[in-house]
Amino acid sequence: MSADNPTPLTIGRVPPQNRPGELTKPGDSAEQMGRSVAGMLRHLIAVLDREDRLESGTGEWLTEFRAGGDARIASVREGVLRALRLAGDGTNFRILEELAASESVTRSRLAERLGLTELSVSERVGDLVSAGLAVKVSEANQITGTSAGLALTEWVHRAAAAGAATLDGDL
Repeated sequence: MSADNPTPLTIGRVPPQNRPGELTKPGDSAEQMGRSVAGMLRHLIAVLDREDRLESGTGEWLTEFRAGGDARIASVREGVLRALRLAGDGTNFRILEELAASESVTRSRLAERLGLTELSVSERVGDLVSAGLAVKVSEANQITGTSAGLALTEWVHRAAAAGAATLDGDL
């Protein structure tokens, strides 16, 4: 690691591999969302397992969770729904659009572009990170979108374009 090219410490998921327009098949957005949520859940599972192994726990929580496929599916479904709720907020969606439009951006730049305070942006970005839709690179004071955030943003844009085209034909 050199001073010019430090290895960033990321909080959240790996930054997106695709940029806008690069989703190639219809299932990509759902797959990206599921993988991103699973990545965030993996972290939470490790925390719960560690807590369960402390003196007061049995250490059996993870074994039971691994055995029950229904519990895994339900957990990921809840994570996806949470991500959708967060992305459904107009201001949060504008943040995701800003992240999709650039490789990364600082919190202060996001605040300036959106007309929000840095505290408000920080809280919202924290929520988006916890849902697997964004990543904070703390050492560089940068925020990037994840593949799931990018896929969700692109999906909304495609849906809006399709709806607008349908209205054009009806009006």
